Amino acid sequence: MYDAILLGTKRIGHGFAIQHHPQLLEMVKENDIGIEVCPISNLVLGYTLDMRWHPIRLLMQKGVAVTINSDDPTFWGYSKLSLDFTYGFIAWQLDLKDVKQLAINSIKQSSISENLKPNLLKKFHQNWNEFITAMLEDFNVSE
Repeated sequence: MYDAILLGTKRIGHGFAIQHHPQLLEMVKENDIGIEVCPISNLVLGYTLDMRWHPIRLLMQKGVAVTINSDDPTFWGYSKLSLDFTYGFIAWQLDLKDVKQLAINSIKQSSISENLKPNLLKKFHQNWNEFITAMLEDFNVSE
């Protein structure tokens, strides 16, 4: 990981163990490097025996730009990220603010061209606001 950071990486895949390296963790934060986490894969492969102990929550609390990803979804027999987000939402006691930040991190840390990201972020925020408004209306909650 140290070499990757020195070479200017923007993302680190499977950065599961970075919490054990405080100096690298600070470098990741300073350089806004994304840490890609694959919750279901980590559980199935035994990197964590219980999703509640997964280090992602600690990384999020420390301000690391974490993203939730799938790892070989074809091999595991699922697609998209719904299962990874669902397990994480429950096990890590995430709230909507956390889920929103994970999605924003995914856009910011994605490999799409930098000139497309502002438009994508704008569209995400529009969709997010529509979603929240619809949920408030469905549950008869006023802001």
